[in-house]
Amino acid sequence: MSTWETNECCAVDNHDNMPDAGRNNTDVTLIWQNLTITPVGSMSIGMQLPVLNDISGTLLPGTLVALMGPSGAGKTTLMSALAYRMSDKMAISGDIRANGCPIGPFMYNISAYIYQDELLPDSITVQEHLQLMANLKLGRRVTADRKRAMIMDILSKTGLERCANTKIANATGIGKTLSGGEKKRLAFAVELLSKPKFLFCDEPTTGLDSYSARHLVEMMKSLTRCGTTVLCSIHQPAEKLLYEFDSLILLTGGQTGFIGTPNEAVQFFRLQGLECEEGYNKADFLVKVLSSTTAGIAKGNQFTTTAICPKTICNNYTASEAARRQEALISAELYRAAIEGRDESLRNQLTKDRGRCWFYTLYWLMYRHVLQSHRNPNLQYFKIVQRIGIAVIVGLCFSDAIELSQRGVQAMQGVIFLIVSENTFLPMYAALSMFPESFPLFQREKRANLYSTAQFYISSILSMSPFILLETCAFIFIVYFFANLRPTLLGLLVTLAISVLVMNVSIACGCFFSTLFPTVASAMSYLVPFDYILMITSGIFIKIWSMPTYLRWMPFISWMMFASEAISIAQWDGVINIECSNIIPSICLHNGEQVLAQYSFSSKHLRTDFVVLLGQYFIYHVLAMLCLARRVSLN
Repeated sequence: MSTWETNECCAVDNHDNMPDAGRNNTDVTLIWQNLTITPVGSMSIGMQLPVLNDISGTLLPGTLVALMGPSGAGKTTLMSALAYRMSDKMAISGDIRANGCPIGPFMYNISAYIYQDELLPDSITVQEHLQLMANLKLGRRVTADRKRAMIMDILSKTGLERCANTKIANATGIGKTLSGGEKKRLAFAVELLSKPKFLFCDEPTTGLDSYSARHLVEMMKSLTRCGTTVLCSIHQPAEKLLYEFDSLILLTGGQTGFIGTPNEAVQFFRLQGLECEEGYNKADFLVKVLSSTTAGIAKGNQFTTTAICPKTICNNYTASEAARRQEALISAELYRAAIEGRDESLRNQLTKDRGRCWFYTLYWLMYRHVLQSHRNPNLQYFKIVQRIGIAVIVGLCFSDAIELSQRGVQAMQGVIFLIVSENTFLPMYAALSMFPESFPLFQREKRANLYSTAQFYISSILSMSPFILLETCAFIFIVYFFANLRPTLLGLLVTLAISVLVMNVSIACGCFFSTLFPTVASAMSYLVPFDYILMITSGIFIKIWSMPTYLRWMPFISWMMFASEAISIAQWDGVINIECSNIIPSICLHNGEQVLAQYSFSSKHLRTDFVVLLGQYFIYHVLAMLCLARRVSLN
């Protein structure tokens, strides 16, 4: 992968249809002043130690900045705060401004965040992922032809052209997928689509070989020539790589150890008696100085300790010329913003419509879900084959039992129970893993403001609809004709419609439990007792109104009762003659109305059954969506 030229990089964005937030019209300077971030836990904030403690600094336009420090120094916390992606579990005090404007949701429009671990959708190709992200990020204001041209250009420049049709990952574990370095480059390629003003990268070179790491830094360097400011947390880079950065921000113990160029950093520590001699990696030297309780002098492969601790280093930096230079930059930026009104200019620019229609975003999310389902046979097609097999077994078992006799009454209610239960329990338990598996990627994309919780949830459900309809139709048609159920079009249509509704309600209930509880195991442990309520109140085992008064609310949360009643009506309503030979007359059921009454059902309730099932479908989905939104807010 070759280094980009400045004019090539910027050419991606030189078109009339690009959103305003993506144009390189205005340089944006980011400043933070007296920034303190403290975890919000069970104890009061005053008793918690701050992750970052009273730090200040600047990010100037078009610079490549390395954020370095030992583990726990606060690097990721600082980047999350500057990118406006801080968790609600953190309390923030101090000031963070972009061109004098206090940061807010507009940071999603002008910044991108690349995480250390790649969370990418499986079963779709690189080009398909870029197409999806282009539509989510750029909306409809950029034409389809322009998006395709941008994607091809970015694929070429990131070295992903050869693997454009390779799947990112594969749930089946079969076939070629992207390597770790290719996934890193794909993460960068996605962010290039909207040309952000700020790019925050959390340990992007971790896990890469020296060659891949070098070219990744070259890619970030090329972005700065187009006006993008890149802040990159990096862990002990090679010395030559260190000098590719325009500036270093060194953190230790939640405080600023130094801000300046790599040469200035080495000189700063030299003035304190901390000399890094030739032959020793200066990046290692800087990290060791900041992470040790005592600092030292590096000579060759030796590291001699001295009495200077990181706290002293931070105090020395506060009194240094480098710190005063940062204070002057902050003051000048605030003054310039106040005089020129740049804060209002930025705010007005970034509140313009980006052309992202709610239904347009929903469509592309559904597109991704359908692709993933189609390419993962274990997810959908295997279940269809499984259901067909079960349908054949059930149909054949009841093929000679359904008749207008007393024996046929019992057989009919038995097959109705199997139809309802088969469309209840398997789909409900299958839905338990649906959101826990997709939650990490959803949470990350939600934080990037690509879509809302409602759009993600609704697209997930709608994308399943074709498969649900196919599964249910295959099951019902096979059972209906193999078991010789009532041969009327109305009976078939009611049975099919109710079965589709039952399966949808079951999935909605499974989604509710999967979003209500943090793990599949905990959701399942609470769902099992609920299953007993469903079965007991299905109307097959007990007359509903013979239950104790204080338990008569239970049938109203059981869609199995309403479904059993509706299908029973479809099979028995209008039947006027049932054979009673060899049966005591007093217990013989002579017609369909008596059969329905035997199970506390009534032919007058068919419309009510449909309405209740529809109501339960929407209630469970609304509850599930609210629980999903709550989980996102808590993480």
